[in-house]
Amino acid sequence: MYQAETGYPLEPAEKHRFDLSGWTRKAEERMPSLDKSLDRYFSQYMESIVEEWELLTEYDLISMEARLKRITEELGKLETGHATLKERAHVLDDSLHTLEVRR
Repeated sequence: MYQAETGYPLEPAEKHRFDLSGWTRKAEERMPSLDKSLDRYFSQYMESIVEEWELLTEYDLISMEARLKRITEELGKLETGHATLKERAHVLDDSLHTLEVRR
């Protein structure tokens, strides 16, 4: 080792390196940030925000999807029934027309 002008021996550069990762992590945790503020705000007021803005919750979405499925199935049944009724009405109309012609 060499003596510096101060009289202290010089040490290898490796001993002078600082590990700032721990310090920066701690500083970030303590520093206020917009993300942290928003997280706290939404955690505190989420229920009233959802209600005020009439936002869908996961439960609402699942409920609506089930309702849509039931309505879609019912529409299919109604369309089938409509076709059957239309066919029956056509047969009855033909029968009525035949009876009128016979008179």
